[in-house]
Amino acid sequence: MNKFVAIAAVAAVSCAAQAIIVMDFETIPGDVQPVNNYYAGVTFGSSSTGSPLVTRRASTGNYNLSSTNGTSYGSGEYWINNDVGVTSALDGSGNDGRISFNNQDATFVSLSYCCSSTFFFEAYRANGSMITSTSGAANLRYINGNAMGPGSLTVSSTSADPIAYVIVHDTGNFWVIDSVITDATGVTPAPGAAAVLGMGALLVGRRRR
Repeated sequence: MNKFVAIAAVAAVSCAAQAIIVMDFETIPGDVQPVNNYYAGVTFGSSSTGSPLVTRRASTGNYNLSSTNGTSYGSGEYWINNDVGVTSALDGSGNDGRISFNNQDATFVSLSYCCSSTFFFEAYRANGSMITSTSGAANLRYINGNAMGPGSLTVSSTSADPIAYVIVHDTGNFWVIDSVITDATGVTPAPGAAAVLGMGALLVGRRRR
């Protein structure tokens, strides 16, 4: 079983009271598209600037990506599973990303990542206090000697102390996330946009330098 599918399966068992959604971003057309245009009930942006997070499509050839499907682009330093990742705003402002759930009721959030330095993943309550955090080591393909593909992280809580939003960041704004899995309610494809519902593989890409 794909390790990312396994993570989602465990989360589904522990959070069976709420439906699971996987936002894999693959069906968002084009490149450098604001994620907020394609999903309802959730906002992807920078907590420091408010700028939206955007997609990066590997097959454009504009990014240094290695896909677990065997295709490499550029130097191939940053791992992905398929073709689309999500990273910081068009203007490159801010060094973090914030994913906010409108209903503020998630009990877990999982994602995959690739980063050139330590990557931090933090869960917060609606009042701004932190519930929990985790981190992952830099995991570039060649510089860090990572032949295993993108990393994965999960933060979790309880329905009595739910997650309102999560923040991702590193030490230099060279991170990419993909396929965010959560049980937050009200998260759906925006009108006219497609998404994958249920459980699926996590993906990761790279921020444009």
